[in-house]
Amino acid sequence: MSEQEVPPQGSNPLEPCKLQALAEELGDSRLALRFLSTYLNMLPGRLLRISNGLCHHDLDASMDAVLSLKISSAMVGAVETETQCRAIEMMIREDHFDSAVEALPELRKSTDRCFAAGPQLLGTAKDSLCQSPRHPKIG
Repeated sequence: MSEQEVPPQGSNPLEPCKLQALAEELGDSRLALRFLSTYLNMLPGRLLRISNGLCHHDLDASMDAVLSLKISSAMVGAVETETQCRAIEMMIREDHFDSAVEALPELRKSTDRCFAAGPQLLGTAKDSLCQSPRHPKIG
């Protein structure tokens, strides 16, 4: 994975336009916010599943876990996490488990940034999504 593919560490770990697109696709901003909340709450467990699968060289478990995180990250706009999952996915497909294990610390940093920014991200997303005339205000 090149440095050009990963956004700077100081940047927002979530692209709001992706969450807006999800809300429009679902037709309800509350569902998109619930999905984001669930995504953030599941990050530690998903990372643990990836780590366990890789450390045990379990192809099926590793692939299942990394694809789950990659897809959900794409849906909420966690671009850096999605990019890192793509790289780890390729390592798994090429049977380079040791390289994938070495890539885990950067994935952990990315998911940690998303998790730490969670409350602010949810508040910002709630404000921006709920201002749209197509999506009624929550609360």
